[in-house]
Amino acid sequence: MKKDMFTAVMKTIGSTQDEKTRTLIDGTLKAMNETASRNAAANLNKALASFLQAKTAHTDNMLRLNDIGTAITRSEKERQNALEESAEAVQNWRSRFREMRGVMTPEMKAEHSQRTASRELAEEFTGLIADLEDDKARVMLAACTSGKEYVCAHLSAFSVCAQNEWAESMKNISPALVRAFTLRLRELELKGEEHPHKKLYEELGAQVLTQSHFYTFDMEQEPVISQLGLHRPALTGVDMELYKSPVRRMAKSAELAAKSKAPGVNP
Repeated sequence: MKKDMFTAVMKTIGSTQDEKTRTLIDGTLKAMNETASRNAAANLNKALASFLQAKTAHTDNMLRLNDIGTAITRSEKERQNALEESAEAVQNWRSRFREMRGVMTPEMKAEHSQRTASRELAEEFTGLIADLEDDKARVMLAACTSGKEYVCAHLSAFSVCAQNEWAESMKNISPALVRAFTLRLRELELKGEEHPHKKLYEELGAQVLTQSHFYTFDMEQEPVISQLGLHRPALTGVDMELYKSPVRRMAKSAELAAKSKAPGVNP
């Protein structure tokens, strides 16, 4: 018999005994429940700490992704500006070069160097963007991993929280409810009900389920649930196709590893 069931049964038994016996039972149950409550609290704290650690790790990866994405956008803009400046400089320089019949003045030489520098700058940005895209892919793989750990840690902590409260409520089932259940069960048996237990389970379950639809959580009064949330963590910004496909993640990881080993490539 589970501890919560044992506690509930003993409370029910105690409710039918004299005051002396009831006091003895209550004292014994109190000592048992204090130990169980400490263990439950310790398990919850451990699960919550793991969840917060996983959340922090995933948040860090998403911040890195955002930073890289910002750098790529900025670099693409700078590259485009350099290309446009280079194209305009080439057109102007060639027009003047023809007008001057090939005479290279110091000004013309300076402009030639400038348009070459603009073209080379655009090429540098092209290489930088390629490197940043690889960095983004690596961090996205890390985000897929941290995202899974985040979701799993949430489920684990939420389960511990829900099971702790369930066990506590099972220990504190009202003896009045047990009495009413017993009488109703006997009534159904006397009436010849084929499955009296099933009928009572359905009635009781329907009552609780209906009331649960109207229950709301005040997060200001929920120190644990307010941190966990009632829903699976959103993985906004994560490539969900990559997240859901171990094969694709392995292929992408192998591709990036191959690139990092190529000559002249920094990992």
